[in-house]
Amino acid sequence: MKKAIFSYFLFFSNMLLAEDCFETTTKIIFDRKTEVEKITLCQKKTADQMLFYLSPSCLKDQCEILKRPKKNLIIKNYTGPRGSPGFKLCEELGGLPQIFEFQDPRKKWQSTERCFFGKNDFVEISLLSREWKSFINSKENSLKTSQH
Repeated sequence: MKKAIFSYFLFFSNMLLAEDCFETTTKIIFDRKTEVEKITLCQKKTADQMLFYLSPSCLKDQCEILKRPKKNLIIKNYTGPRGSPGFKLCEELGGLPQIFEFQDPRKKWQSTERCFFGKNDFVEISLLSREWKSFINSKENSLKTSQH
């Protein structure tokens, strides 16, 4: 019986840890000035234990970008020498890419990239890249493939 209760506790503890939100301080550079803001930031842990940050409005895949049906994208110079592939993907999906720093729940500063959609929805760019990776075609790659 104790083992069953312990297993039940572990299962629900992991579910709680899979998606958790916390209040934090963020820093972004905008127009060459540092802006500091207090926000709620949520964590999404995937089945393979990857951890991503997103807005509360995107928790449980509720925002439009996470519900959007996937389709093939052609992104010019996606892997080119200029610009971040993640930023290019974000812009192609209609978002605004941004580098930001935040304090994690242990109050350690972290830096990551996020993609804003509208006023409140944002997801970490690495999550977008993971979700859309198999749908991205780069014009350079298409040209190289067709020449062989």
